[in-house]
This record gives sequence, C-alpha cells and structure tokens, in this order.
Amino acid sequence: MSLLIGSSVALAFSAFAAKGIVMDRHYADLHGRGTEPAPALRQRMRALAWLGLALSFAACIGASGWHIGPVLWCGVLSIAAWTVAVMLQYAPRKVAHGAWIGIPAAVLACALLLLH
Repeated sequence: MSLLIGSSVALAFSAFAAKGIVMDRHYADLHGRGTEPAPALRQRMRALAWLGLALSFAACIGASGWHIGPVLWCGVLSIAAWTVAVMLQYAPRKVAHGAWIGIPAAVLACALLLLH
C-alpha cells in the first residue's frame, strides 16, 4: 500500500519535473541564457509527463481503490507540484537530477499493481 503511494508521489514529481524542465525559462536556467529546447525534446518530455501522471493515478487507485484513490491523487499532485515549483526556483539542477526517480518508481508501481 504505502509503496504504491510512494511510487505515485515519485511519478508525479518526475512528471511535473519533465514538464517544467522544458519550459523556456527553466531550460535556460539549466543550459544557459538564450537556449531553447528542441521541439522534438519538448514534445517527448510532455508525453512522458502525461504518462507519469497517468501511472501516478493508477498507483493511487491501486493503493486506495476507486472511492479514495482520486482524492489521494489530488493530494499527491499538490505535493509534487509545489515541490517542483519551489525547487525550480531555487535548485533547478536538483530537479533535473531528481526527475530520474520516476523510472524505478514506474517499474515498482507496475510490478505492485500486477502482483495485487
């Protein structure tokens, strides 16, 4: 149960980080002023962000069922979004490094959902 919730938080964090990193301002913070992400990179990161959010939702449903899962997911989204928003302002490189946590979290969530 709690592993699914933890995976959900990690997936939501990674999803918001992927979306935030390719925004012009934050991309320039990471790669120098005047640089912009390539359109293909921007589209790929947006698709990964939506996939991460969908997996996060599935993990919340798997952890708490359909009656509490969507409410839990709203809380998870709030926590992840606020964390990414604050970190992008003060430590954008840490967000870029921390976004990789979503990969093992996705594997863990999928494994737990399949075993459940």
